[in-house]
Amino acid sequence: MEQIKIMLAEDHTLVREAFASAIDSETDFTVIGHASNGRELLDLIKADEPQLVLLDIDMPLMNGKQTLEIIKKRFPHIKVIMLSLHQEPGLMNEYMANGANGYLNKNVEIETLFEAIRTVYKDGTYFNKELSMALLASVRMGPSFFNEQSLTTKELVVLKEICEGKTNKHIADDLHISVNTVDFHRSNIYSKTKCHNIASLVKYAIKHELIRV
Repeated sequence: MEQIKIMLAEDHTLVREAFASAIDSETDFTVIGHASNGRELLDLIKADEPQLVLLDIDMPLMNGKQTLEIIKKRFPHIKVIMLSLHQEPGLMNEYMANGANGYLNKNVEIETLFEAIRTVYKDGTYFNKELSMALLASVRMGPSFFNEQSLTTKELVVLKEICEGKTNKHIADDLHISVNTVDFHRSNIYSKTKCHNIASLVKYAIKHELIRV
């Protein structure tokens, strides 16, 4: 069985060791290193690159934000899930805008953490209810950090499914992703296209030749 190579950065020793032990208990995961701050983590990555990093936000010497920016610049292929006790929507949006692939509360159930790791490794992103609502709120309040970007390949696929009248559950089943991930893609699509319902989205897709009729 292929194992997902994971590193984690957390400044509290007991928390870090508990996470590492729990993750290593899964047959498809292997923890190849853990650090107490961002600097230590980057040194570990240089020596042996992981496929996924669990990154605490509040750390000494180099915090999560600084570390995330460097990872995404130097090692863009490495996926990063942020871990924090801070659940403010603005903070979640900021980290996702800066390239994080997921954002979880440290107090999350361990099975949810495992699900997030597997989903990020497979699909590239993981969105639970809290993060989805935070991102949706940013869309509703006005321009978001997605507005100036073009639709991604996955968003184009989701757009086609939406225009065919499929529900989020059907789309999730077709694409083998979670319903929360579909919710996120749907929000991005509406925000980027500035459409407000399926009818206007279909017109947009036809006009820009994104779908065939």
